[in-house]
Amino acid sequence: MEYIFCAFCKHGRKAYTKKRMSFVDYIYVSILSLLLMFILFQDLHPAFFFIFFALVFVMELFISFRRRVSIQCQVCGFDPVLYKKDPELAEEKIKTVLGEKKESLDYLLKSKNPFENLER
Repeated sequence: MEYIFCAFCKHGRKAYTKKRMSFVDYIYVSILSLLLMFILFQDLHPAFFFIFFALVFVMELFISFRRRVSIQCQVCGFDPVLYKKDPELAEEKIKTVLGEKKESLDYLLKSKNPFENLER
């Protein structure tokens, strides 16, 4: 986890920035695959490779999903991945989130006000 700042509202937060599995993660997955193989087959079995690649696939999905969810700003709704793909859609999403917050007036009671650092 890393402390990052939102590019839109300038508020800081913790987010997962790890994009891919590391070497240590591959070692953990191989140990888990070995354990599952011995639990299921009680001996060395070629199914180890299937289990290993299935677990690598699941871990990669988990890491990318965790990063994608945590990198979006919870204060203003800014999503840097969406902004890189389609800036107009990201702008509409921010306007929607900020409009909802302005109508509900909840931001006045919170410590992180999304409107305090915005340019007029």
